[in-house]
Amino acid sequence: MTGLSQAGFSIARKIVMIGVCAALYTVIGLATFLGFFTPVLGVVRFWPAVFVPAVFAMLFGPTVGGTGAAIGIFLSDLYVFYTTGETNPLLSLIAGVPSNFLGFYVLGRIGRSQIKWHGWRVSIPLLFLGVASIGPLLYVEYMISIGMIDESARWISMMLLFLAIIILVLGLIGAKIKREYMSYYVGGTLGLIIGGLWIGFGIWFYSQLFGLPLTGEKIDFLLAVYFFLWVFGTEIPFILLVPPILDIVYRAFPFLKPIGKDKG
Repeated sequence: MTGLSQAGFSIARKIVMIGVCAALYTVIGLATFLGFFTPVLGVVRFWPAVFVPAVFAMLFGPTVGGTGAAIGIFLSDLYVFYTTGETNPLLSLIAGVPSNFLGFYVLGRIGRSQIKWHGWRVSIPLLFLGVASIGPLLYVEYMISIGMIDESARWISMMLLFLAIIILVLGLIGAKIKREYMSYYVGGTLGLIIGGLWIGFGIWFYSQLFGLPLTGEKIDFLLAVYFFLWVFGTEIPFILLVPPILDIVYRAFPFLKPIGKDKG
């Protein structure tokens, strides 16, 4: 009976944490969307709230982080649908929901693993930081060139250049100082790549069938690549900021630190 009770508590806690994760992800995401800090350029929104499911995936397992993110992005997309029409539930189910689940599930699965990263494998997440640093810059220039955003938005390129520098510094410092979080850095990088690619090509796929919300246009295949560059480049800094948060939580609640093989 003891084992059954503990298993039941574990499931109950995961369900509660999925709800908390989804609620925080929705609220913080919508706070940026409503104007606290939200440079919306084209179709894909700026989304710093990604640190929320990243933290939950590390503390409570990949299923919690992935499911909470999937529910949270769907709820936020519903709000955007009813207020602006810039997205809709079907587009969210095709692009947003699966990309968030997969991205944060991979982050939690690899991040909570006990893999020892030595030699050339240590450089895996750093290899992609170059892509992250130039991706948003390329996205802005491409969106201007095809007329989806005005040239007055070019100032954002300078802001994104500054962001690129922060990305590289955070990545280098993190890899040097926080070697115990190498699994997290790798998981976060690969998870964001998978999620970003799914979003970019999910939007492209949807547009081929139904056209973009509001305009009804079909987007160019190349634009899907730029969507990925934007998502990856603007969200990776907030993924890299998670380890300091984990340090604080692990010190306060040591039992949350993953030990041994994680089953999600």
